[in-house]
Amino acid sequence: MTIQRENIILLAGNGQNVGKTLFACQLINSLKQKHSVIGIKICPHFHELKPDTEFIASNTNYQIIKEHRQQGKKDSNRLLNAGAKEVYYIQAKDDYLREVLSCLDKVVPNNSLLIIESGGLRKILEPGLFIMIESKNNKKLKPNTVKYREMANLNIEFDGEEFNFDPNRIHFSEQKWVIKN
Repeated sequence: MTIQRENIILLAGNGQNVGKTLFACQLINSLKQKHSVIGIKICPHFHELKPDTEFIASNTNYQIIKEHRQQGKKDSNRLLNAGAKEVYYIQAKDDYLREVLSCLDKVVPNNSLLIIESGGLRKILEPGLFIMIESKNNKKLKPNTVKYREMANLNIEFDGEEFNFDPNRIHFSEQKWVIKN
C-alpha cells in the first residue's frame, strides 16, 4: 500500500554527487520566505555519528537524528544552512522506511512542507512532487534510474555547475505543489 503525502517533495538521483542536495538547498532557499520547510536526508548506509548526536529514534534498522549544526560539510548541515526550519538525517534500511515515516509523523507537524532526499522512499510513498535529478557526467547509474525517470513529475539535468530548471518555479499553493512557467 502506497502512502500519499501532498506536502512532500521527494528528490532522487541517478547516483551519488549528482546535485540532489544542492537542488534541495536552492529549493529551501526559494521557499523559506513564504513557508516553513523541513529538510530530510535519508541514507541507506549507516555511518558513525558524533557523540553529541540527538537521536529521535534509534535501533538496529534505522536511526533518526535531528540536525542542529549549520556549519559542516554533511548534507544535513547544508540543508539547515539553506534555511530549513528543521532538518532530520535518517540512516535506514529500505525495508524499514514505512516505520521511519510513522516515527516522523510523531515529531513533524502535519501541515509542514517537507523536502526529502531519498530514492528508496519512492517505493512506498506517493509525494506531492517527485523530482529526478540526473548528472550527465555520471556513468555509474543506480539500478532504479530508469524506473524513477518514468515515475518523476519533473526530470532535471545537472551539468556539474547548474541545473536546467530554476527551483524558484516551484510553489506550494492551495495545498499542493505547483510548477510555474
